[in-house]
Amino acid sequence: MTNHSDESEPTGPARPPVVNSTQLADELGFPMWMVKRAQELGLMPARDASRGWSRAVADDVAARAQQIREAIEDREGLGAHRLAEELSASASCAARKADVLALAERGFLRVVGEYNGFPLYSVTDARALSGAGREALAEIVRAREEQEVRREAEWQAWVAVSMTPADAADRLGWRVTELEKVATEGVISAGLGGRFATADLDVLASDEDVCERVCGDRLIGSEAACGLLEIRPSDWKYVLDAGWITPTTYVQSQVGRRRWIDIPMFTTRDVEALRDLPGVPWEEVRAVRPGAPSPLREFVSRQPSRAELVHAFAGALADRHHVEVWAHHDERTGCWELDWMRDDQGEPAAGTVSAELRADPAVAQFASDIRLGDTLWGRRARWARPLLVDGAGVVLCTRTSGPPNAEDLADEIVEVAVVDIASGAVLLDRRVRPGSPLGERRVHGIRDEDLEQALPWEKVLPMVRRVTSQRLIVPCRPERDRSSVAADTERSGKRLMHLGSAESWASPPQGRQLESVAGWPALRGAVSVREALVRLAKGRGRSHLPQGPGRHG
Repeated sequence: MTNHSDESEPTGPARPPVVNSTQLADELGFPMWMVKRAQELGLMPARDASRGWSRAVADDVAARAQQIREAIEDREGLGAHRLAEELSASASCAARKADVLALAERGFLRVVGEYNGFPLYSVTDARALSGAGREALAEIVRAREEQEVRREAEWQAWVAVSMTPADAADRLGWRVTELEKVATEGVISAGLGGRFATADLDVLASDEDVCERVCGDRLIGSEAACGLLEIRPSDWKYVLDAGWITPTTYVQSQVGRRRWIDIPMFTTRDVEALRDLPGVPWEEVRAVRPGAPSPLREFVSRQPSRAELVHAFAGALADRHHVEVWAHHDERTGCWELDWMRDDQGEPAAGTVSAELRADPAVAQFASDIRLGDTLWGRRARWARPLLVDGAGVVLCTRTSGPPNAEDLADEIVEVAVVDIASGAVLLDRRVRPGSPLGERRVHGIRDEDLEQALPWEKVLPMVRRVTSQRLIVPCRPERDRSSVAADTERSGKRLMHLGSAESWASPPQGRQLESVAGWPALRGAVSVREALVRLAKGRGRSHLPQGPGRHG
């Protein structure tokens, strides 16, 4: 007896117990957007598992797949523009957005939703439009096209007898803004498309009162005013100084990146009225040769300029307080800066000078354009000025061996120079033999053989002490020079003495080095910094010295 083993029946691939959106769309035969739309419309249940739908829910949805598809298609909607394209294709007509709205008002299209506040119309209704609907659409399209033809004919007829604002202003010889102003006054009205009737423009052009008023109100600048009067810009300045005309308004114009200036503007009427001023020899003014003085200068008692008033105030300030005062015009901002030396009590203070400025009526009118004291260049000048006194200070500059290339090497001084600030005399210029060979460290051309005859730091240190004794020391590099001197002195086992006192060193305001001396020989660096000190001590702009007796700052 033969035993037959049971043979298993072939089975398809196992269906997953949980399906995601992609898997469910594949089982239903839907595109992905249709699954999302079915969820939005509530035609299928929400996910009942963490990663999708359970097998039981997926099978239930699959059983209703055709019903869900029909419901989605029935509720599929498009905006008026898109649906007009659909209607054009299905109804063989040139439908537009307005036609869709009219067809929906007649009840042939349903609104099935909205998007960003705009209605969505049924695509199913558009594709299955009845015969009555097609006739209604054809009637709507025909009426719209006839209306468009009528409107185009009316527009072309209007264009033939009207002008754009720009063309209308050219016809009148006006500016567009002038025409718009007259229109707001009701003298002329714009028609369809903002255009003006040519007949109305001709009537307006014949109105001498309106034309004279428009031209008289026209704003022009100084250059155009000179052209209107046929005079030179130098003559125009005398007209302004005489007070015969004042600006009607000002317009701002940018100069450079940060500065704005006010440009005076005058009405044409006021400029033309200057021709009738009694006693003014306009013909003589026009006949003057270039470079010759203007006959109008006899009518003007010349007013001082802002610059002259500022310098006069600075000179008076120097005399009152017996200090030097600097007046500097900043070309970037167009403003003036005043700064000054101080006496032994730190006077005059900025508040004192500000009060004196406000009390001076001539210069007080420009107070907003004048900065008083506390300028960086003024602080630097006050710091540098005492150092120029004979025997008061020196400049010290060092050059070192550079970053070490081994742990047992140090950054040591290989050059040192000291220059007298007052006279510029070179007090010291020495190379220094470091404790370790330079090796591969190139100090801008200095090699070990160049330092063989040089003295070590412990021998150069007494020379540095001697030439800097009882003087303020200005380092070329405020932090680097002082720390290098301290480090090399400590390595040599010597004492810094006055070089170790902070009171012996004078660093510039804000601690910034005055000149970039990186890579320079020590003497060249010291000379350059000394020259920078001399420049700083002069301040900026014009210097005003006290003329009366008293202490000078």
